[in-house]
Amino acid sequence: MNQIIQIIKRKPFFFLLTSISYILLTGFIKWTVRPPLEALWYLLGGFLGVYFLDLAEEFFRLSPSPFRTIVFTAGFALVSFFVVTSSGSLLAIGLVLSLYLTIILWQLGERQVKGNLDEWYKLVAGPVDTRTQTWILIGFIALFLLETYFFVR
Repeated sequence: MNQIIQIIKRKPFFFLLTSISYILLTGFIKWTVRPPLEALWYLLGGFLGVYFLDLAEEFFRLSPSPFRTIVFTAGFALVSFFVVTSSGSLLAIGLVLSLYLTIILWQLGERQVKGNLDEWYKLVAGPVDTRTQTWILIGFIALFLLETYFFVR
């Protein structure tokens, strides 16, 4: 139980605020002021997604984390697109959108601190230049925005 509390406390406030604001805003845009009861599943999935990868890293003692790689990010982007466009489960949609936002925030944070995402590309053969990293990140963000659009429409 102490580990869970530590994970909750360790999450940067900006990440938490951004994720919760995103989930609430997209829910409001989709359902305006009269959300159906099923919207609670979306909110629950979104809130679970805020801490899901952190909990998985801690529970499975993953170091370095396989979730903080471009290979995982690319695979997750494809799976999340499928879930958002094909799933009828609001819990699953809330979870994958929140997880996707978490991954983007991780990348933006690391890019701001280190100036690159080299750690994310270690599984790829050879170094990837910063310009290419930036364009790939922009592509992931664009796909995230497209998934968000598909959800709220």
